[in-house]
Amino acid sequence: MKTLKSLSHLFLLAFSAILFISCRSDSNDDNSGGNTYPKQVSITYRITSTTKSSLFHIAYKNEIGGTTEVNNPALPFTKTFTRTVNQFDNLSLSCSSTTSQTVKLEILVDNKVVNSTENTNTISSVAYVFP
Repeated sequence: MKTLKSLSHLFLLAFSAILFISCRSDSNDDNSGGNTYPKQVSITYRITSTTKSSLFHIAYKNEIGGTTEVNNPALPFTKTFTRTVNQFDNLSLSCSSTTSQTVKLEILVDNKVVNSTENTNTISSVAYVFP
């Protein structure tokens, strides 16, 4: 009988510990990886080319979430700004040229490349969605 009572206490103690651990509030869950929203980030768009020619057209998602278009920009092209973003907000960068040339498009968030592409098409684009 004493063994049954000891097992009962042990079971109750283990159950209480599991319940305590599973029900506790873990404020770090939302902050892991810095994914709390809204948040302010630095955004940089960069386009480089192995060719010295200009592109015909560039379009990018701007500071307020709209689209900015730049005609006949010189390369390399760089645009940096600060923006407050929410989860699932997106960034996009595209360019087009009348001639084929190797171009590299990069999107940087807080000085880290989050997406890039390099190709020789006359139209190129890259996008990023905040997780």
